[in-house]
Amino acid sequence: MPVSTKNPDQIYSYVDDSGKTIYSNIKKDTNIKIPPAKNYSLHPEQVQQQEKPTAQILKPPVAKPTIQPRVINPVHAINSSPVKGPLSFMVLMIVIVMGFRLFMESIEKKRREKRRCEKIQELRPKQNSQKPQTIIHNHYHTTIVTPSAETAQSPLPIDIEFSEIILPEPVLAPSKPSWTLEFIRSLEWREFEKLCAKMLEEKGFRAELGEFGPSGDGGKDIRIYKPQEIENPYALAQCKAQKQNIQIGKIRELRGTMAKEKVAKGFFFTSGEFYKKAWEEGKEQGMKLVTGNDLLTEIKRLPPQKQEAMLQEIIDTDYMTPTCTVCGIKMIKRSTPQNDYQFWGCVNYPRCQNKLKLRWTESTPSIA
Repeated sequence: MPVSTKNPDQIYSYVDDSGKTIYSNIKKDTNIKIPPAKNYSLHPEQVQQQEKPTAQILKPPVAKPTIQPRVINPVHAINSSPVKGPLSFMVLMIVIVMGFRLFMESIEKKRREKRRCEKIQELRPKQNSQKPQTIIHNHYHTTIVTPSAETAQSPLPIDIEFSEIILPEPVLAPSKPSWTLEFIRSLEWREFEKLCAKMLEEKGFRAELGEFGPSGDGGKDIRIYKPQEIENPYALAQCKAQKQNIQIGKIRELRGTMAKEKVAKGFFFTSGEFYKKAWEEGKEQGMKLVTGNDLLTEIKRLPPQKQEAMLQEIIDTDYMTPTCTVCGIKMIKRSTPQNDYQFWGCVNYPRCQNKLKLRWTESTPSIA
């Protein structure tokens, strides 16, 4: 720092940085080198570059911060999301799987609709210009009405009501049925029980069929009585109109019913066969097991007049359409529009929602 001394009696003169002569009683040290005057002919930035740093530290002016709007890049936004690595891949795979599933469901829906339309076209009668026919449906049979020659030139329009889901029943062969194993297996469950009851009556027993109702017959298809015994049943009979073999569980169910009713004898009729374990279990319990072939053999032993009377009594009925186990009336064939599942349903639907599976004899296509 320059040292200055003050003397009141002495006047000093010196030239300041701007070149102006100053007179003062304060003497300054002449050994201090005064920096040259600034050349303002240059640009201020160039002057600042030429200036040598001094010992005094100057604080730079504080500039006010300017707020710049932030531009969000979509790529950076995606990369900065927390879904990274395996999690993002899993999300992508879920989206792909869901899209593929929706695509396959739409294709399957179109296929079902196409199959449904094809079935409707198959069931529509083909019009004949020479002899037009009108098909009339009821719950059990299909009637074909052929108009006379006078009305053949102007056939009436054919109108079939599909909303009732009433289907034509299988058409029997032109020839009259006979006593064969196939005919016995074509009988619906109630007609099969009636046939078994008639065979028991031919043996000298009195047979009483089970009742209808929501609870069913409780596994007692037929109650068998001896002629001299009226109150207590002599035996119980179970009847299964099915082509498949009887399993051991059905034998044990009949044995449990016999124990509950306190009946010692049991009969098991089927239009099919028995598995080996079921046959052994039934014989061990002292039951009378009757297969479809055994039943046919017993029928063949009857007099021809008796055979003909029993056969005619069956074919006069709709023996291939099952009976509702609750209402005791014939059922109709239905199907679900979702998966074309076919089944037998009660005509009293929705009051009665009883259903039965299709048997091997029913192959008629149904309408959803």
